[in-house]
Order: sequence, then C-alpha cells, then structure tokens
Amino acid sequence: MALGKMENGSERKFVIDDPFRFLDLVGLIAIATAPAFLLLLLIPLQLVPPVLGILSFVIACGVALYALVTKASRDAQGVTIWDIAYVFTFIWIVAGMMSNPRHLLEWFDHLAMVP
Repeated sequence: MALGKMENGSERKFVIDDPFRFLDLVGLIAIATAPAFLLLLLIPLQLVPPVLGILSFVIACGVALYALVTKASRDAQGVTIWDIAYVFTFIWIVAGMMSNPRHLLEWFDHLAMVP
C-alpha cells in the first residue's frame, strides 16, 4: 500500500535537474574556509579546532536567524543562505568531534593566572 502510494502519489520526488554550478561551489568553500585560515593566523595551533567549533556555531546561528527573519527560500536555485548555514553547522560538528577541550580550558586557566 505504502509503496504504491509513493510511486503514484503527488509527492515531490528527489530529482536534481539543475546543472552543476562550479562557481557556486567554489564560493561556498571559500566562505566556509575563511574563518579557519584566520584562526590559524591569530591563535595557537592546538586551540584552532575548539575555537573554530565555537565560531562556526555562532556564525551558523546568526546566518540561520537572518535567513529565518528574511524568509529566504530553501528551494531556490544555486547556493542559498540556508546552504551557508548548513555548511557552518557541519563545520561546527566536525570541529567539535576533532577538538580536545582540555587545551582550551588550560589556556583559559593560564590567562587567569597572568596578572
């Protein structure tokens, strides 16, 4: 019954009929990697993953709130603002899995000890 409903129903099927847009992908990758390169220049190497996770979480929340307030379309062609929020959410999850929060806590402890 459910299979017949899926095949003959009026639901929208997952079909990609848009041509691949190379410049959209390059732009999305550039937007996503810019904070990581900036962090590599500004903070010690062992602190990059935890700080990148925190920063990407804040960026993802800000971009998603902006998209929600402006009522941006999720189904528009090309890269949408929702795609940027998805990328930063993915970076947040990966950076959180790769990071060791002990380094960040030791750094904060070191800052508290400095007069």
